[in-house]
Amino acid sequence: MRAVFDFESGRSPLLVSTHDELSELVARVIALSEGETIPSIVEIGVDAENPYAFPALQAGIGPESGFVYELWNPSRATAGDPEAGGTVLFDYSAHAQEIPARHVVPLSTVRSVLTAYLDHGGFIPADFPALQVVED
Repeated sequence: MRAVFDFESGRSPLLVSTHDELSELVARVIALSEGETIPSIVEIGVDAENPYAFPALQAGIGPESGFVYELWNPSRATAGDPEAGGTVLFDYSAHAQEIPARHVVPLSTVRSVLTAYLDHGGFIPADFPALQVVED
C-alpha cells in the first residue's frame, strides 16, 4: 500500500507492505505532529502504483487517538462514542479538517483498522467491528 502524509511523501509515497513498516508509518505521522496542536491525516491507497485506486483510507493519527475513513462503497468510518458531539480538528495538508467526534477512537483501534487493510489487500471485511457505515 502507499501512504502520503507530508510534502516528501507527496512526491514519493511511502510504501508499506509489512506490519513493521506500518508501525513505522504510524510513528512517523505521530512525530510529524509533535509540538503541533492538531494531529495529521495520512492518505493510504491499496495500490502502490495507482494513487486513484480504491478502496482508500484517510486516517487521522495522534499520539493517543485518531480516526479512519474508508473511501469505498459503502463508505465506513471508525465507531467511537456515538453520543460524542462536536468535532475534533486534524491537519490535512496544512488545513484544519473537522472530524465528527463520534468517529474518534483510541490509537489502538486505528492501528487495528490499518492492519486489517494491509492484511486483506485493502479490502477490510464487511463485518469488521471497528468500522460502521457512514450515514452522515
